[in-house]
Order: sequence, then structure tokens, then C-alpha cells
Amino acid sequence: MTDVRALTVRQPWAALIAAGLKPVENRSWPVPAGFDGPLLIHAGSKDDADGWAVPGVREALGAPDLGRGLVYGALVAVVERVTCHRCAECCSDRWGEPGAFHWTLEGITALPEPIVATGRLSLWRPDEEAVVAALAVSRTAGSVVVPGT
Repeated sequence: MTDVRALTVRQPWAALIAAGLKPVENRSWPVPAGFDGPLLIHAGSKDDADGWAVPGVREALGAPDLGRGLVYGALVAVVERVTCHRCAECCSDRWGEPGAFHWTLEGITALPEPIVATGRLSLWRPDEEAVVAALAVSRTAGSVVVPGT
């Protein structure tokens, strides 16, 4: 089996990634050398409270109720390929933060049913059952068309 990893992302960001609306994830560290996917996106157990104040987040999610119905503590998407670059005023994606490493996510597939899992810091290895289930669903579901690509 491929060395599949997961990345825990707080809400509302995990939902935006799963919907194909946020193809760039900002991190203070680069994608580890030699890793390019697949990557499972895990919705953390907490919100990024500051994230809800970022212009466009509420509108993108259609969430005037501030996240009611969002998934927490579960795998929510599969990303086929991950590339990375350091921000140097180069990223045209609206979600790219200055000074961060931009993880560019390609071939995003939202899981129709979340897979409950406990997240961790950094990249982590989900249990084999979760990986098999997520990859099986992503292969049959097809990837999301990311706007602007």
C-alpha cells in the first residue's frame, strides 16, 4: 500500500478544502521531501476562531450560522497530489498567506461520509482501515473540479 498520510486542518479550512474551494493549505513547514500524496484531510476537533473572520469564508461555505453542520474529528477528503513552495509573492491563490509554505492540493475528492479519526500534529499515518475506506471512496467518487484551475 502507498504511504498515505493525513493532515489535520481546523474548521472552517477543512470544509473549504473538501469542497475544492481552498486548494492551498498554509503551513510553517514544507511538505517532507519525497512526499507528494495521496494525502487525507482530517477535520480537527476545534475551529480556527480567527478563520471565520477572514473575508470570503462565510460566503464560500454558505454558512451564515457559523459552521453549523460542519464535520469535526474525521477524515473529510482525499488529495491525490501535493506540491509545495515558499511564498515569495508568487501565489495567485486567494488563500495563500504571505511568509507561509503553500501546500498546493491537486485532485481533491470530498468523502461523502466522514471517517471518524483522532487527529495529530504534523503529517500522520491513519489506521489502515481508514486509508482503505477513504481511497476506495475517492476512486469511485472522482475529484472535485477546483475553480480557477
